[in-house]
Amino acid sequence: MHREFPWPDSVARELEQIEQLEADGVGEWLHDQYMQGRDDSAIYLIMALASARYVDHHGPLVGHGTFNGGPMLRAASILPRPFRNLALLQTAAYVVDLLHHPNYGPYLLMDMRPITESTLKASRTQLRTSIESGEQALLAEHRLVGLLKIDSPAQVHRLLVEVALRQFHENEHRLLIVHRAAQLMEDTNGWIWAEPLFRAAVQYLASRPDVRKTQIPPVLLDTAEHPRQISFIESAVEALVQADYGDEPRLLRAMTGLPRVEVIALAGAEMLRRSHFDAHAVTGMHCVLDLLHDSTLDSHVRALAMGAALLGQRTRRQKAQRSTWRSVSQPRPRDRTFDELQDIVANDDNGLAAMDAVAGMLLAGADATDIARTLMEVALTHCGPFEALHNVKMLWGQLLETQRSRYPELAWRHLAAGARVVAQSAAEDGANAEPILAMWHSAGLSIAQDF
Repeated sequence: MHREFPWPDSVARELEQIEQLEADGVGEWLHDQYMQGRDDSAIYLIMALASARYVDHHGPLVGHGTFNGGPMLRAASILPRPFRNLALLQTAAYVVDLLHHPNYGPYLLMDMRPITESTLKASRTQLRTSIESGEQALLAEHRLVGLLKIDSPAQVHRLLVEVALRQFHENEHRLLIVHRAAQLMEDTNGWIWAEPLFRAAVQYLASRPDVRKTQIPPVLLDTAEHPRQISFIESAVEALVQADYGDEPRLLRAMTGLPRVEVIALAGAEMLRRSHFDAHAVTGMHCVLDLLHDSTLDSHVRALAMGAALLGQRTRRQKAQRSTWRSVSQPRPRDRTFDELQDIVANDDNGLAAMDAVAGMLLAGADATDIARTLMEVALTHCGPFEALHNVKMLWGQLLETQRSRYPELAWRHLAAGARVVAQSAAEDGANAEPILAMWHSAGLSIAQDF
């Protein structure tokens, strides 16, 4: 009666190989993957599938293996080949560690009987009800499997996004595990794997959701946004930063005529700039911002996203520590070389010099992509897998918001805040980078060549 999920034989063999890896064998395995003609996207996808097969996602802690690959694949696109290899190596090392971690296993993804209702609408409703009940995690998985038999993966994704947004202020990872996994499938032509990857998401969404917190006040989107003077936007950002947690949706509703999506993004960056918080402070918000920029989403889902954007638990925790925030000043334009920037970020214990250097370079006209690339290289070479991956994903999101911005006089905040986080991580996590760097060199992955 009880059977494992029916992986194709060739895929099952590859997943078993990953499951049997030891930490010191990851570099050789990655080199072999390249020698077999695998490209980066295929390797990121197979690592996500290994996580879906072998990692229990019922929480409360959640492994990131199914949803690191999407943003890492995109972020690595701006890196030179050796650092793309290092990004993959850090990701693979994280997954192998996850598979050995006692919090998440032993576990095997089992085959599940599909359960559907008499209509598509009823099947969707019952999946959502099972998830939000907090008492039907396994039944919710059965209902997901059933829904995928009669609905498109894209529509199931949209349903799960809405469910995740309703849990966003409990934990931003509840949106990350849905949104980033979908991005990976989109970028790798991997939608055939919607069942195992979305089952990981449903396990997490359906396990102990705080059902008291599922009512997020929606904030309707403007039909047209009108650029205003910089001072108005700065005042709106400051109002959100200083607002008591929970009051942000009310303030956003009152900001008619302002580019509210950009104001949200800038408020997130400004809190990260002032606080001592790590990359988690904005990675969930980046998913919400992706949704707000997606005009194909239903308007009620985007309105829910607008209301949720500044209600994540990291916003709550940052504001609870407001007494420890730094005083920050307006930076001045200053030209620097990227070698100088790299040296500053890699040797700045508190991140203030790194933050000032990036802000000054951007205001002086430096290219944002080149700055993000430099910061990613520092993160990958000075941090172990957990911190490196979080920082690279964070920097990718900060770069996107910099590029999306219509106000370069303000947009420097995104990567400046990111530089502060990378510098502090590098100062604290350097020892965890050493075994990764040793494998990077010994496996021949640090040289500038395509395999």
